[in-house]
Amino acid sequence: MQLAQHIKEMAKLIDQTERLHLVAGLMQHWGEQRRQLGLEASIGSQMGTIMEWKGSAPRTGASGARILVSGAGLDHAAAEVDAAVAELARRDERGATLAKLAELRYMELATIRVQMRELGLGEHADRTYRNWVKALHLQVFSVLAARAGRVRQQTVRRVGMRLACNMDDR
Repeated sequence: MQLAQHIKEMAKLIDQTERLHLVAGLMQHWGEQRRQLGLEASIGSQMGTIMEWKGSAPRTGASGARILVSGAGLDHAAAEVDAAVAELARRDERGATLAKLAELRYMELATIRVQMRELGLGEHADRTYRNWVKALHLQVFSVLAARAGRVRQQTVRRVGMRLACNMDDR
């Protein structure tokens, strides 16, 4: 109930156009990260790190930093967008088309003409293309909002903790 109220309050603060611009910016960041890092989930060798950084790599992986701990993987914002696009791809045929558009538009930086051709749109269907882009941004926003709601919920322990030792025997 509180989450729904929070979403309504936030929706009043940011209009739809601004939300779409924010999502577009996040998706551009996601595309940039994916182009630079790909889907690497492993950390390179120590010697490679020493050669790349001319010594020890920075160890501060601040949330949202572009260079994570030893430069491993996508940052948090890009990882969330990546998860949202993957969720769209798993939904249905329309979701798969939106995910394909996201990859073409933000990762491959394909021209609008190429994007339209890959989506099966005619050359003069510019308005339809713009509607697909808007739908992509709206769907990614809704998935990100749902994921943020799940992440922010705190786990509360309802059971009392038992002590491992008896403190009365002192």
